[in-house]
Amino acid sequence: MTPRRLGGRVLKLGMQGPDVAALQTLLADLGFDPGPPDGQFGWLTYEALREFQRAMRLQVDGVAGKQVFALLKDGNRLPTRRVHIVAPGETPTRILRRYGLRPEALYAYNSLRSLKHLYEGQEVILPQRLVIAYMADGDRSLKSLLWHHRFLSGVAGLWLQIGERQELVGSIPEQVAEAARERDLFLLPVLTNLGKGGYEGRLFRRAVGRRGPRQNLIGQLRRALQGAHGLILDFRDLALGDVSAIGRLLDGLKPLRRQLLLFLTLPARDLGRPWRGMFGEDYWALAEKVDGIILRFDDELKAPSRPGPIIDDGRCREVLARVLEAVPAWKVILRLPAYGWQWTGRPIKRFGFWPALAWENPEPAAYHQAVQLGGAHGWREDGARVDYVQDGPRRLWIETAKTMAAKASFVNKYNLAGLAVFALGLEDPRIWKEIGANHLIRKAGNNW
Repeated sequence: MTPRRLGGRVLKLGMQGPDVAALQTLLADLGFDPGPPDGQFGWLTYEALREFQRAMRLQVDGVAGKQVFALLKDGNRLPTRRVHIVAPGETPTRILRRYGLRPEALYAYNSLRSLKHLYEGQEVILPQRLVIAYMADGDRSLKSLLWHHRFLSGVAGLWLQIGERQELVGSIPEQVAEAARERDLFLLPVLTNLGKGGYEGRLFRRAVGRRGPRQNLIGQLRRALQGAHGLILDFRDLALGDVSAIGRLLDGLKPLRRQLLLFLTLPARDLGRPWRGMFGEDYWALAEKVDGIILRFDDELKAPSRPGPIIDDGRCREVLARVLEAVPAWKVILRLPAYGWQWTGRPIKRFGFWPALAWENPEPAAYHQAVQLGGAHGWREDGARVDYVQDGPRRLWIETAKTMAAKASFVNKYNLAGLAVFALGLEDPRIWKEIGANHLIRKAGNNW
C-alpha cells in the first residue's frame, strides 16, 4: 500500500496508519495527550482530538478533517500550552506559586476534578500566550520596557509609515532593537498610513492599490525589516473597497512570512455591524494570510464620543462574540488601551437654567498624570475617574490595573492568541503582574 500522508483522508475512531501516528505526534507537541504515537486511532486519541477542537473553537466531533489538518500543520503558530509534570506531593497551590499564576490559569485547560486529585507524573496544562507592548514617545516608554520586559513577548512601534510619494518613511530605533535582542523579545515594527490632513485612505490606495507602487513598497519593506522578527500592518480610515487591496498586499508579503511573523490590525470600536456583513467572506481569507489579527479596541488619535472607559467589559465581550463568528480565535490578539482621556466641561443652558455640562476638547492622559490629579482631587468610580477644576470643570477617565485585568482575562476565556497593550510608559505599572498571572509568556526563543 502507498504510505498515507497526513491530510490525505479524514481520520476517525478505529482507523490506523502512519497518518494517524502523525496526528498523534502533532497533538502531543501542542500539549494534548493522544497516547503513544502507535498509529492506532483509539479512545485516547479521540479525546485528545476533541479537546483540541474545543480549545480551537471548532466543531467538537472527534473527527480530523481539512480544518483540523490545516491548524495542526501550522501548529507552531497557534496559542501554545506548556505541560507541567506533577512531582511527588505537589499541590495546585505549589504549581501556581512556582509559575506565578492565579487559579484561573489552571482552569483554562484542566478540569476541577483532575486538579483535586493530583498524582505523581500527572500532566497539568498551562496556557502560554503572546504579549506585545507598543512603544510611545519619550524616555518613560523605554524605561517601562527595560523594567517590565519579563512580562512581554515582543515590542512594537509606529516606526514605518507610507510617505506622500508612496515611499517608506522611518526606521526601527536602534536603542529599542538592542533592548529587544538582549531580552529575547520579538521586534515588531508597525507599518501605518498615518498622515496629516486626514488623507490616510488616499495614502493607502496610492501605495497599495496599484501593482507597481505596491511591489516597490514590498521591496522597501524587505530592506527595512532587517533584524526584525515580524511586521504589523495598521492602516487607518479605509473603505470597504480597500479589503481586496489588503489581500493583494498580504499575497505579496507571503515570501516574507517564511521568516517573519505577519500581523494585521483591524478596528473593533467602529464595527456597528457583524464582521461578515462588513467585510464579506473575504474576512476569513484575510485571517488565513497572516499569523495574527490584532483587534484594536482603542484609537490613540480619536477619543470616545463621551467621557467614560475607552472600552468596558461588556462591550469587549460583545465585540469578541461577533468577531469570533468570522475570525479564528487562535489568531486574535486583543489590543487594549493603557491610557485615558480627559474632557473639559461646558455648561449647557436650557430653559433659562444651567442643568448640565457638555464635555468637549478631549485630550489623552497617561496613568502617571492621573495619579497626580487623583492624589490632589480624589478618585471616583473605583479609582478610574478624577473630577477636578482647572479653567473650568474637567473629568478624566483612566485605565487601571483592575479595569485592564478584567479585559485581559478574556484571552484565556476565549483561547485567544494573546494580548497587546498601547502603550509603554502610559500604563498603570501594576497591570504587568496581572497579565503575567493569567498565563505564561511566549518568548522569541520559544520557536514560533
